[in-house]
Amino acid sequence: MTSTLNGLSTSVWTRMAAAAALVLSMVLGGLVTAGTAHADVAPGVSIDLGGAGGGDFIADTGTGGRPDTIPAGAPSLPNWGRTVAHPIPADIWNTSRVGDSSYSIPGLTPGADYQVRLYFMDWYYTHSGQREFDVTIDGAKVLTDFDIIGTAVAAGADGQEAFGVEKDFPVTVDASGAVSIDFTRGSANQAQVNAIVVTPES
Repeated sequence: MTSTLNGLSTSVWTRMAAAAALVLSMVLGGLVTAGTAHADVAPGVSIDLGGAGGGDFIADTGTGGRPDTIPAGAPSLPNWGRTVAHPIPADIWNTSRVGDSSYSIPGLTPGADYQVRLYFMDWYYTHSGQREFDVTIDGAKVLTDFDIIGTAVAAGADGQEAFGVEKDFPVTVDASGAVSIDFTRGSANQAQVNAIVVTPES
């Protein structure tokens, strides 16, 4: 006679327990990374632009431009739900890199799909059209004359404080295992960017 537990036979429970034990041993052995959607895809990278990093974010690794810090007491709403789909720690928003700058992000899996998330907040200018710049990923322009304030205002911001804006782009990593990102001057003034997150596509 086959016994049951919660409606399942003991043989089914035995097979389920064996499968769970196998997965656990793979995790502990490094064959599967807990919390990673694809075991064969290297984890992503998060960069605190203009800052020293913290938490999951590493310190700035870019070249060109200059670091900047939000003035004390400046009004801001960084993780605004209308323009930021994937919130990041508030203190990461407090620094940025201003001017033409370049980033090469290595250690990714060639041929794998990732998402590049770019985070912007302008605390210097107050009106649309005062800062417009371009962004290129792996040689392809993804933003032309991008206007941080204009984007926030179009989403309903009042323009009286600095609002965070996130822009996401899918990328397939080439044979080098790296993604390159360039921020360059557009129609008005210099580029400004606060953070970069490159994460495996789920």
